[in-house]
Amino acid sequence: MMSNNSVNSHNRIDALRERERAVRAAIAAEKVRQQKRKEKDDTREALIVGRALTRYAGQSPDFRLMLKQVLQSAELRDAERAFLALKGWL
Repeated sequence: MMSNNSVNSHNRIDALRERERAVRAAIAAEKVRQQKRKEKDDTREALIVGRALTRYAGQSPDFRLMLKQVLQSAELRDAERAFLALKGWL
């Protein structure tokens, strides 16, 4: 039979292990939140920059030509290339 001291130590270890599991779960959840925020921010950044570049390309034929050249050498998926070709960028 365990002494009262031994039972208390065992209960304390169990409680600490439970807190450790909770902290690990909270860390994992925070990592997911941060990754989602980064993806959202990256998408917003691309949208804003892309919009500004296409607007300026509409005003400057030289810049439009340069942007088309950049897009031709960019790493793009086939679907992206097809879309940009349809829009007159490739």
